[in-house]
Amino acid sequence: MTEAGVCPVDALPAAGQLEWLIHPAHAGVHALTLPRQSPARLRTLLPHALEDELLAPVAGLHLAMQRENDGRVAVRSVDRTWLDSWRQRFTARPPAAAWALADLLPAGDAQLPLGGGVLLRTAGSEAGWLDDAALAGVIAGDKPPEQFDIDELALGPCHVNVLQGEFAPRATPRLDWRQWRRTGLLAGVLLTLLLIGQIARWWELRHDVDALKRGLRQSYAAAFPGEPVVDPALQLASKLRQRGGDTGLLARLQQIDSSDVAAGAIGRIDYRNGELAVELTPAAADAISARLAANGITPKREPAGDGRVRLQW
Repeated sequence: MTEAGVCPVDALPAAGQLEWLIHPAHAGVHALTLPRQSPARLRTLLPHALEDELLAPVAGLHLAMQRENDGRVAVRSVDRTWLDSWRQRFTARPPAAAWALADLLPAGDAQLPLGGGVLLRTAGSEAGWLDDAALAGVIAGDKPPEQFDIDELALGPCHVNVLQGEFAPRATPRLDWRQWRRTGLLAGVLLTLLLIGQIARWWELRHDVDALKRGLRQSYAAAFPGEPVVDPALQLASKLRQRGGDTGLLARLQQIDSSDVAAGAIGRIDYRNGELAVELTPAAADAISARLAANGITPKREPAGDGRVRLQW
């Protein structure tokens, strides 16, 4: 321990975690012999087992426990109000653990001078605090217990963590972004490629729609020479209404529509002399041919170049 003193919580030195060492005057050390039970049931037995040992009311104490290898139960008792007041002071920097100072002493007779007083611990794991260090020699007799220094023990292994139950520290997940940097980079590249692919697909579909519109305009201009072409679809519908409905063309267009063929699959539509000719992809031609066959119609099929097929019926 290189420094000691008093300072605000936010002025404490930087450290990976904070742990408390509780003064012997505020932490009782007990060793109980209890039947083996589940931790929850064992915790309910502690107040009754300690009732005769403690001077303070058990209801006002916080009890922490740990089952020992020899079957006994190590218990640490701390005033609940006192412990909670210190927890409130360290809200901005909560401790990861809290230990009774007596647990720092090794097994066997030992003493730890501290601030004019002394902490005594016996081989039976019992501990007591004396405000006057001179009394330690009177109690020990001819064989004084081994003396230790707080600086030697502060970083040693401890025993029962007092912060249990309602005082247990809340786990705060820590995410090291450096471990996920490569994964995040690859995910970003993948998303970028997917976005580029979607944009390219959208551009291709838009190009196909534009080509279909051009083909429709050209077909309308060829079918009705001399007429201005504004909206060939609406103009064609108007022509059909004026003629009482050209069921031949309308029926053929409905057959194409009912085949669920994408607009990009159709390259050119031509309607002459009561026959409809459509240039489209082989897959779309198969779908329309199947639809027509279901209606008893067999279209004329021939290659149209550029990997397309021409259907005429």
